Amino acid sequence: MSDSAIVLKNVWKIFGDKSVQAMEAIANHDLSKQDVLAQFDCVVGVADCSLSVHRGEIFCIMGLSGCGKSTIVRHLNRLIEPTSGSVTVLGKDILALNATELRQMRTRH
Repeated sequence: MSDSAIVLKNVWKIFGDKSVQAMEAIANHDLSKQDVLAQFDCVVGVADCSLSVHRGEIFCIMGLSGCGKSTIVRHLNRLIEPTSGSVTVLGKDILALNATELRQMRTRH
């Protein structure tokens, strides 16, 4: 078993009705956040975030207001779904968990 407790790989969160189209355009072109807003009326909340938190490690997410800190944290317990990428907690792909499994994970001490 890996000593990583939390792993995010290439996580994107794009807010808006055309988030799927915006993600496809980002994958095919080098678009800025301003381009995504102008072309798709979508806001990039998290752009290609990858991180690993090891067991027992104290990890701090810090940055300016509006940079995506809370959005990243909300992915960890799946309060929001990523537009793209993967989230693993204690070796489990949390994006694959059903409602019951997700509740169990959230209430684990």
